[in-house]
Amino acid sequence: MRLITFLGTGNREGKYEETTYCFSEDSSEKLTTCYVAHALASFLHPAEVIVLATDHAWKNHGDSLRQRLESLNLSPPQRVPVPFGQTQSELWQQYTLLLNQLHYHGTVALDITHGFRAQPFFASAVVQFAQSMCDDGGDVYVYYGAFEARNKETNETPVWNLTAFVELLHWSRAILLFLRSGRADDIAQTTERLGRELQKQWALGGQQGSQPSLARLGKAIMEFGSDFATVRTGALIANQRSSAQRLLEAIQSAEHEIVQHLPPLASVLQQMIDLVKPLAGSPRLSGQAGQNALQSLAQSYLSMGRFAEAAAVLREGWITRYACSQSDFPGTEKFSDEHREAAEHSWFKNDENTARTLADLRNDIEHAGFRRHPRSPQKIKEQLEGMIREWQSLDGSSQLDTTVNPINQIEAGVVYYHVGVDHPITPDEPLPPLPEIPRGALVIVEGRAPIWRYGMALHRLHGSPAGAVAVFDPRLGAVVVASHHPDWKEGQVIDLPDQGH
Repeated sequence: MRLITFLGTGNREGKYEETTYCFSEDSSEKLTTCYVAHALASFLHPAEVIVLATDHAWKNHGDSLRQRLESLNLSPPQRVPVPFGQTQSELWQQYTLLLNQLHYHGTVALDITHGFRAQPFFASAVVQFAQSMCDDGGDVYVYYGAFEARNKETNETPVWNLTAFVELLHWSRAILLFLRSGRADDIAQTTERLGRELQKQWALGGQQGSQPSLARLGKAIMEFGSDFATVRTGALIANQRSSAQRLLEAIQSAEHEIVQHLPPLASVLQQMIDLVKPLAGSPRLSGQAGQNALQSLAQSYLSMGRFAEAAAVLREGWITRYACSQSDFPGTEKFSDEHREAAEHSWFKNDENTARTLADLRNDIEHAGFRRHPRSPQKIKEQLEGMIREWQSLDGSSQLDTTVNPINQIEAGVVYYHVGVDHPITPDEPLPPLPEIPRGALVIVEGRAPIWRYGMALHRLHGSPAGAVAVFDPRLGAVVVASHHPDWKEGQVIDLPDQGH
């Protein structure tokens, strides 16, 4: 550890008064001295002590401080001469000198107690700049010997740990970066550090109230940020325990302690809620709630200037309006490429102009404008804004008038018979063997195949124990084509289940 301290000239007589500095709330660590650096060195046992002092201050107190530190068997302090700070130029010199000392591959304890003039004020700015520019640096802790808060009867002076307030500045900057760009690494790491500081203060303060849980919020932010950065739509929004849902719950859980410990950040935290809440709790992306979530996601990417991601979500979200449960839940075992292709085909059939315009716009972005007449950035933005508005003006259905009977409300079993092929075939290509069919079950024939292959499958099923037979249509769901079961009738449309089959 490196201890960095400021040394001033003292009071009007050029002295510092002796007091008993107390490092912990229970006063178990204390030392009587006139130099807080002496006390901190005894508490923290640093490997080296750096003293920033003017010539005048060092002349008054340098030898005395050195002797006290040597009494602790520490190496002699290293003095860094600093200018008096009477001009703007000298203040910048002080800033630079402190910044150079903060460039240390290890823990730094910064004591701002005896800083002269503006030194304590700009110390926090220097810390913030150093942490922003040097990712490989160690932790920085900030201490202040609060002589003005001493107990006059016992002459005991508390040493305040101000690290949480420095982290507050970093936290607010990181959260604004997250809201403006979606970058979550800084905010997640800072939140975890701030949470650890609050836990320490809670423990040192006698464990009053509930234990802070802000560190857990950092993990939720990191998971959400990773999904957001890589556009992992399924993990981000497509289930009740999505990363958006988990982050929303973590924010709501930590909100009370942020209001308690960091009241200035309450309004900033609301901005994070406004970003995440529209994305949380969407069981199916093809339904109204899922479509709203996808539209909000596309709009968020667009507002951050992330046009490629906005275009990708816009395209895939619009296709998802035509998707069934086997192609509207990406990232799961039940997701079917075949059914996704069918949904895309339906999109092109029903919204051909939109599909072609968006495809051209997306290619223009993804191919880095390598064409004779690439769109200007303003044109890309305007087109994306217009297409998102058009998408939002549509309802969340597939624009079809159907009577839906959710399959999970039907008591009888359901069996899927896959007859799809991935290459050209002739009628002599054999059908797959029939799956095991319980008596009275509904058999759904599905897969990409010629119409005559479906006819062959229906003929084979005629003598099976099935109570009804349906075929899958990506725009509708499962359509019953034959039945001798009271729960189903020809022409009935069945919405496929959300769970796998």
